[in-house]
Amino acid sequence: MNPLKSKIVYIVDDNPIWVNTLTEVLYNLGCSNIIAFTNGTDCINNLYQNPALVFLDYHLIDMDGIEVLQTIKHYSSETAVVFFTDNNKMSVAVNAMKNGSFDYLIKSNISNKGLLPVVKNIAEQIFMSAAIC
Repeated sequence: MNPLKSKIVYIVDDNPIWVNTLTEVLYNLGCSNIIAFTNGTDCINNLYQNPALVFLDYHLIDMDGIEVLQTIKHYSSETAVVFFTDNNKMSVAVNAMKNGSFDYLIKSNISNKGLLPVVKNIAEQIFMSAAIC
């Protein structure tokens, strides 16, 4: 069973290289409903689509990722949010986790080749153990 096949997944990142890389990984895992946003406002304005999973950068052009995370969780506590960022400040990671982030990944710690198993593992953890399967 493919846990991502029928799910809507958002990528919120203003770096087109990471958006393309993550999109490719998600497609390779069978996800076909991927929507990318370059800023937090567009993501927030589209929450009515009820994404099951959001990959969220911390540094966005219009707001920080914590603000976006809080809005997502207020809209739907069921939406899983994974920070995928270059911000390696422990205080930001702790704040993200306290506000409901499922995980906090540092981009520079994961090679392009290592991203597929990391994302696959996250998707399996989220969707195999959650009620939204």
